[in-house]
Amino acid sequence: MKAPPLRVRELRRRLARFAVALFACCLADGVRAEQTEFVGRDACVPCHTRQAVQYRGSHHDRAMQLSDAKSVLGDFDDAIFTYHEITSTFFKKDGAYHVRTDGPDGKLHEYRIAYTFGVDPLQQYLIEFPGGRLQALNVCWDTRPKDEGGQRWFHLYPNENVTNRRDPQHVD
Repeated sequence: MKAPPLRVRELRRRLARFAVALFACCLADGVRAEQTEFVGRDACVPCHTRQAVQYRGSHHDRAMQLSDAKSVLGDFDDAIFTYHEITSTFFKKDGAYHVRTDGPDGKLHEYRIAYTFGVDPLQQYLIEFPGGRLQALNVCWDTRPKDEGGQRWFHLYPNENVTNRRDPQHVD
């Protein structure tokens, strides 16, 4: 695999420096972590404006987002995807994104898409299981342009017959 372009490597270095600086800010006062509370990233901007500008809107910034019309890139217009005899349907209902797919019991269930995970070249979706647990779907959206083979649903393990019933990560 060839190295990413210089521009991408430099951005990665800068983002890594920003993360280290952010962590250092939290520890700068010598305050123990259990005594602190989350103040949000905006509290760091006055001292780290350049890094904040670089981070805002980057893939790292958009890595995990609440599902909404701005963050969801996949086809949720009653799109259908079949994998090893399991047919998943992606749709919108009451302004939210949903999937009907197999659950831990091997039966089809409707799940609300809680979060998007990733931006490019693929986007996964985190669904809410009962009890507040989040689970990443193995069916993903290829965000690349159509002429590059994208704009389609695909399974992360196309040849392995990984279903929710057989996947150890899907536990009741």
